[in-house]
Amino acid sequence: MNDFLPYDPGALPIAPAPSAGETILIRLDGLPPYKDEHFSIRNTRHKVHSRFTVLRQAAIRAMAGRAPYRGAVGLDLDMHAPHFENGRSLTDYMGGVMDTLDGSHGMEFTYLPVVYEDDCQVASGRNQFHPHASEFYELTIHFLSDAIEGEQPVGG
Repeated sequence: MNDFLPYDPGALPIAPAPSAGETILIRLDGLPPYKDEHFSIRNTRHKVHSRFTVLRQAAIRAMAGRAPYRGAVGLDLDMHAPHFENGRSLTDYMGGVMDTLDGSHGMEFTYLPVVYEDDCQVASGRNQFHPHASEFYELTIHFLSDAIEGEQPVGG
């Protein structure tokens, strides 16, 4: 958190992005953030904004100061809980996770990207729900390709 904003926009990177072939595993207690089409979970006034913040902070720690990845990403979500929240689906949770890991801005916030620049980089993935008495989830992030399709090399 900083002294000037009511939220943490993230930090500028201090190390190069992950390399193609690397994998990050994040395991968190509780439920993942979900995609809310009516009111962004990124907004500090959202009722479960804390899920966004918790995942974002875990991803920042997992990236260890590295720049966001610019190539294709694989993202696997394994969600463990007794049931889905009312009106939510696994797709909603996957959308919320994807939105949390990139950068974004709105009328009341601007977040720097953490794992990748934009969720359109998620080229593959798997999401599974596992009925369980406890609520927790695991994310496996695979850095697939180190080039963005159509991008020209420097000097090329």
